[in-house]
Amino acid sequence: MAWDMIRGALLSDLFRNFNVRASRSAQGFLSVPLCSIVQNGNIEELFRLHVWLPDRQRGIPEFAVHSHQPFGQSWILAGTGVDHSYDVHPTTDYAAATHAEYRLVWQDAKSTDKSYKTYQISSTVENTGNLVRVTATSSNRHTRNMSYSIPAAAFHRTEVAPDTLHATLFFFDASRGFVKDAPVLGPKELGSSTQQRDPGGVTPAALATMVDTVRSWEMLMEQGEQHAQHAEWEHALRSFSHALSLCSPVGCLPESGNYKNIALGKLGYTNRRFGRYDKAEEYLKSAMNGIGSTPLHVELLGEMGVVYRHMNRLDDAKREFETQYNIAGELKLEHAMCRSLGNLAMVNYQLSKNLLPLAIDQLKERIRLARSIKASVGSGEKGQAIVWETVGLSRLSLCYTACGFANDAIATALESLTVALGTKDPTVVAMSRLFYGRALYLSGQREEALQQFNPIGTCTPAMALCKEPSNEHLGYLKELVEADADMDLIDEQGYSALDYAVFCGNKETEEVVLNGLRRQFREKAHDLLSQRQREARVRKCYRELFQEALRPVLLEGTNGVGHLQHLRRVYAASLAADEEKIKVFDGLKFVWYRDFVRNGQLPRSNHGLTQNYRNTEPECAPDYIVFISYRWISGDQAWVASPDDTNHTQYHRMIRAIEAFLETHEYIDPQKLGIWLDWACIDQDNPLPGIAALPLNLAQCDAVISLLDSSYHSRAWCSVEVMIIQILRRSYQLHSWYEHTPIENTKHWTMNEGPLEFESSVAGKQLSSEQDRPMILFLERQARLLGRN
Repeated sequence: MAWDMIRGALLSDLFRNFNVRASRSAQGFLSVPLCSIVQNGNIEELFRLHVWLPDRQRGIPEFAVHSHQPFGQSWILAGTGVDHSYDVHPTTDYAAATHAEYRLVWQDAKSTDKSYKTYQISSTVENTGNLVRVTATSSNRHTRNMSYSIPAAAFHRTEVAPDTLHATLFFFDASRGFVKDAPVLGPKELGSSTQQRDPGGVTPAALATMVDTVRSWEMLMEQGEQHAQHAEWEHALRSFSHALSLCSPVGCLPESGNYKNIALGKLGYTNRRFGRYDKAEEYLKSAMNGIGSTPLHVELLGEMGVVYRHMNRLDDAKREFETQYNIAGELKLEHAMCRSLGNLAMVNYQLSKNLLPLAIDQLKERIRLARSIKASVGSGEKGQAIVWETVGLSRLSLCYTACGFANDAIATALESLTVALGTKDPTVVAMSRLFYGRALYLSGQREEALQQFNPIGTCTPAMALCKEPSNEHLGYLKELVEADADMDLIDEQGYSALDYAVFCGNKETEEVVLNGLRRQFREKAHDLLSQRQREARVRKCYRELFQEALRPVLLEGTNGVGHLQHLRRVYAASLAADEEKIKVFDGLKFVWYRDFVRNGQLPRSNHGLTQNYRNTEPECAPDYIVFISYRWISGDQAWVASPDDTNHTQYHRMIRAIEAFLETHEYIDPQKLGIWLDWACIDQDNPLPGIAALPLNLAQCDAVISLLDSSYHSRAWCSVEVMIIQILRRSYQLHSWYEHTPIENTKHWTMNEGPLEFESSVAGKQLSSEQDRPMILFLERQARLLGRN
């Protein structure tokens, strides 16, 4: 709340009119005074915004250690900074002294003296001749939403990486401590040094915008990481994609490739977990373009090596892992050395049986390093080290199996599973179950093995293998089929092994899963396999179409009709360019409002009034499209003929609702208004493509009008439509939702905007046919992916 208020002030014309400006500190950051009380040249209270830009300006390092007259409290807004504290003791021994004390004087437009100036032209530090010996005492890392304090006269310095932004709100408060003389420390032999305060043209408004954008970027990356930890890869992909969109030229991030490279790297990692290796390689190459020997480069090398290993490009993988290990050693990155050792071991395991002893030694060292990192006090890599230990133990069991050491293989795999159960990643647990079950199965313990292969309601070994297809994983998957593992189980996200195989696009993996399902379904195989394949292809196409085509357009949007017109054109072009998707999804359709009024009843999809948007020239397309959400009220006998009753009650109500809508939206031309309703816009003789496209088509409509009655919110189809529009409204501020509601004890109606806080759910809602329940649940899952968060 405080930052929102401060950002609003910095961006306001009023603030600009007061000529408040930024200045460059001697420590390299830019500061903006927000509120100050100065008495007799001494600070009593001072609020400032401090921003270190990714411009590599970090002040003069020899003068970095300093103290403050008043007590200081800092709140971190964005980025990472490390605060280093020091003990300082006077000395007369020149050889033993490390620094000298310097006094500070400020210059503004009026004078130059030791009195603090709010708006400074320059500051100068002058050697007092007092020698001191400085000893480092502690270092503390601070990130967004953390806080720390600096006592008056305490010596410290702040370290910020040169290619990142770090921002804090800093409050100097003399009531909690004040000293008259608070020196800066510098070289013993220097006389003085002057710092010009010129901010180089950077305004407070520009700083506020950059800080806010970096905050948004960090929150999106954190959301993506949290989803990744729980193997919620679709949600992770959504968050990382949104973060990448902020790195565009209009995204307001500071001019540094670091943010873009990190987001690209995470997208490479996420696509690899989907088994989309070509896409992952593309993202990772882009992320590594132009970066030097940095920790990020080391991380990306390891990720690229894993991608190559899964692509069976073992020599390329070995090269990347060896490069990663060597650079990690130079940079003393123990965690990266740990990961690269384990991956090198797996490449050696795959290359030759003669390399098995080397692979075993490398894996033992990997496990030792992981445990060392896990045991380190204050290690920020503890959670990841558990994963590295788990994977190392699983792979070691593989090597023991290859060597014929069955008991060692079982014991090591069980140890891996025990450790894995302490992680939050169901895919890691599933892979540990795979190797433990495999070791049991190969030793003749089939029933015990199947317990590991078939966990209920979570990621199974088969799903984990399908997520990242490779020749190695294909072999394990065939073993699972031969062992009669259940291939039809569903995980926490509602997806099956076949869903993951189809999404990855690996035909061999898909065929192995289908073979397992064929064995499992037996005489019902033909019908059930057709249904499972169709559902899997719908899910794949939906994820690709929305994540890669529509969502970026929605994220770019500012409120306006023209933006949704652009979205409609993108959707039409995306379908036209992909034969598979055009078979799965209907294009956007509509009925001209003028035709709807003349028709006298609800038009069916084959009555000749339905228009296909992709066949409409841009200048002839509707300016505005309204989606009508209503309850089918016909009895069972008339159900095939119309969703309306014989009095055309719903049709006449739709006319009234749209007339009321137009009365409050005078800028909408009724002649350019399109209507979407299911009876006309979903092919009633082949409804599946239209139903599958429901969330995508609703997202292209400008507004939804719900025809409320006493049963509306009890119906599953109505509820899923409300859920979709609410997610869209909250996420992008481009869509509207209105409720057409009967006024009690009258024949009149009222039209009001739907409450933004209303939560819709399909759980337990009514359906005319329970056969629709799987489709409703699928649409509910897909609807949640529409959101920004």
